[in-house]
Amino acid sequence: MTNVRLPSLLLLALSLPLLPGCSSETTPPDGGYVLSVCPGPGCVVSATGATCSSGFACTIPSGSSTSITCGAGTRCTGSCAESCDVSCEAGASCEVTVGDSSSSSCDDATCVVTAGDSASYECSGGAMCTVTAGESSSLTCSGGSTCDFVCTSSCGASCRDGSTCTIQCAGDTMPMAFTEAATCE
Repeated sequence: MTNVRLPSLLLLALSLPLLPGCSSETTPPDGGYVLSVCPGPGCVVSATGATCSSGFACTIPSGSSTSITCGAGTRCTGSCAESCDVSCEAGASCEVTVGDSSSSSCDDATCVVTAGDSASYECSGGAMCTVTAGESSSLTCSGGSTCDFVCTSSCGASCRDGSTCTIQCAGDTMPMAFTEAATCE
């Protein structure tokens, strides 16, 4: 009887990872990214922050880190509190919400960022950036990037090195194209 049960248990143990819902990672229908909720496979969370590895689509839970690094070729969604640092590397797709006094960079990536007050943001290296920022924020677009900035209060923005930029201030109905510098009062 022991001989019969052992192969059955072995077969059951080997088939468990194949059952839907039993794994923390799944491959989406397009076969592109492996999904992960941090901490989990492809997404390491430590005392210093969350890092999403190449080939993964990571969801970073609110309050889980003080920094987010979205590695090359990743998809990141999530949020972090004030004084958070976010880095979206080449080929990444990032959609994050950060608190006051945060710093974010998007280099040759696609980024959608909602930032609190006194935030700084840099979009560079041909990136595509959409940023909504609070009072006293500083926004920079460079290196042939395309940037759409929305300021909910006073903020300053610069557009240089062949970049294409728009800014929409609080109360404006439409964004306005600008070169070099723009401010919202």
